[in-house]
Amino acid sequence: MNEGHIQHDITIIVPTYNRSASLARLLTSLRMQRRGSVAHDVVVVDNASSDDTAAVVARFAASSSAVRYIRETRRGAASARNAGIRVATGRILAFVDDDLRVAPNWVSSIAAAFDKYPDVDCIGGRIEPSWPAQPPRWLSRQHWAPLALQVGRGTHPLIDRHHASACLVTANFACRAEVFAEVGLFAADFLRDEDREFNLRLWAAGKRGRYEDSIVAYADVQPERLAKRYHRAWHSVTGDSHGRLRFREVIDRDGRLLPKPPDVPSWFGSPRYLYRELLMHAGHWIHASARMHESDAFFHECRIRYLLAYMGRRYRDRRAAPAVAPRTA
Repeated sequence: MNEGHIQHDITIIVPTYNRSASLARLLTSLRMQRRGSVAHDVVVVDNASSDDTAAVVARFAASSSAVRYIRETRRGAASARNAGIRVATGRILAFVDDDLRVAPNWVSSIAAAFDKYPDVDCIGGRIEPSWPAQPPRWLSRQHWAPLALQVGRGTHPLIDRHHASACLVTANFACRAEVFAEVGLFAADFLRDEDREFNLRLWAAGKRGRYEDSIVAYADVQPERLAKRYHRAWHSVTGDSHGRLRFREVIDRDGRLLPKPPDVPSWFGSPRYLYRELLMHAGHWIHASARMHESDAFFHECRIRYLLAYMGRRYRDRRAAPAVAPRTA
């Protein structure tokens, strides 16, 4: 974070990569904010784009000194967000992805939520879909996770070490600036699930989060995300990164964050209960396929892919772990 004088109530950080058209729509929605007395600025972090991103930002910066452009060549949204954090001057840092547009009261809603909940460290907002075409029939709400949509987060609006199973995604997310000084920045070595990794560090440090439906953004769903191949790949990559985090082991059945993975019976580095879950989804997949319930069958197929990727990561990490030398008398 910028250690100088705090000049704004909110600094908005936008990581972007080769999406100049959707970035322009986002910046337009930010320019049209009904922000009231909330002072804010916008930092666009270009993650080494090869399109006309720099020119698009320059057009907006020419009409507003509150828009800044910086370039970050290290790959990944986490690195881009970290670059924005380092130059931010706001008391609250808000993050929004370049394929979203925000509601006219987005900035004021963020400020109002932090004022209303002074004991909350970070807040995630609602992300509704804007479809490029009629979505396929199989793409029901149970398949929305790969689309980075966020509509409702469990039965409890608070998310902390006692309610840790849900994730506040960084596509529409805000944090008090001092939180990053206390728990660190985003993990740049995570090219997927950097928000989940950051969430877990927050809750482990005793921080508290909240989901707020009033902070609304709209995702321009990319056409390729309407294809099954995208969803298959997403679940495999997510399973691998969750295995790296040991997410299914550090969150208990009641959604509480454990200080470390429990010592439970395991096979090849994964708890045996995950194998039972794998068999359950395989049975449901067979049943749904036989009844030609396409959406349900694909849901269970994706869960199978997730679990296999999770188990594969745990097996590889277990094999790569250094052997513990035997104790000598």
